[in-house]
Amino acid sequence: MNNSYYRYYLICLILQFCLFTEVFGQDAQLSQYYAAPLYLNPALVGSSGDGRANINYRNQWTGVPSNYMTFIGGFDAPLANRHISIGGQIQQDLMAQKSGAIVDRLVFNATGGYKVKVTKDYTLSFGLQLGFEQSSLGFYKLLFGDQIDDDGITGDPTQDRVDRESNIYPDFSAGTIFYGKDMWFGLSFYHINQPSITKFNQGTDQLPLRFSMQAGYRIPLTYRWHGSVANYDDKFVSFMMHYQSQGKQDQLSTGVNLDYNPIVVGVWYRGLILKDNEDPNTFNHDAIVFMSGVKLKKLLLGYSFDLPIGGLRVSEGSSHEISLRYQFNFYPNYRKKKKKLNNINGPTDKCPVPSL
Repeated sequence: MNNSYYRYYLICLILQFCLFTEVFGQDAQLSQYYAAPLYLNPALVGSSGDGRANINYRNQWTGVPSNYMTFIGGFDAPLANRHISIGGQIQQDLMAQKSGAIVDRLVFNATGGYKVKVTKDYTLSFGLQLGFEQSSLGFYKLLFGDQIDDDGITGDPTQDRVDRESNIYPDFSAGTIFYGKDMWFGLSFYHINQPSITKFNQGTDQLPLRFSMQAGYRIPLTYRWHGSVANYDDKFVSFMMHYQSQGKQDQLSTGVNLDYNPIVVGVWYRGLILKDNEDPNTFNHDAIVFMSGVKLKKLLLGYSFDLPIGGLRVSEGSSHEISLRYQFNFYPNYRKKKKKLNNINGPTDKCPVPSL
């Protein structure tokens, strides 16, 4: 193997381990935050006012050799009295290449929530998420330096070893959100117990806590005039921000969504321009996110595209995300009963967060 060929494999190996270290120690990135409510904040359980189910798929950095994929399926619903909500979620994170999955992370969790009416117009919601994760490492699908010589790949096994390729650990998360008719502010904490995810018998490698803060304000484009406008929630603009940090990494996203039934469009900026970048001559940018969606009765289909602006080329760092949400109608007569009973002590039944 000539020197340029050897350098090519060495660069690929370094890139592979850089990606592995970054991805395995942190949670997956989503652009359609509110399309996966239990992944954003456990306190959003039951926040749609009725039952809902969501499916999410993300393919991140489609142009790099080992790209990252995330699959999420979730369900949540309030119980009949609207104070208590329950939900569940399944998540799989994969980092794969031609040889197969390098990192496979499978997550199961159950979520419970409780809502308290603070005033006539505002509600405080709490959420607790309990579950477990299984992380697997395709260690022997990796290519190491001792498997390459001057003639190319030797085909011999590597002398490097791990004690186990898979481990299972518990995971606890919690969150709270305060909301009214047109505003919300939430805090969430994932991996509170910071479980050890090491593949070695000696030492620890903790999964760092992920902190998230969400806030937004919705401006309706139609108004109620003595009850004459029936579809008050069909047309509005939402201004939002989302900050999250995990370990040594953090990011800020700001955006605006327009819901104009049946169409949803939005644009987000992700980056921290006030934070010093590794390269002092560049801003700390990440991506511009363009999203769109269409509502078909109880079904909402969303798509988003991440345009990289932080140094990667579009052919390398672009990401695609698809979401599918179905809104159930478990309580068709709830509003009629609530009005009849004048249940002023019940919580506000729907949080104004957007669908994508």
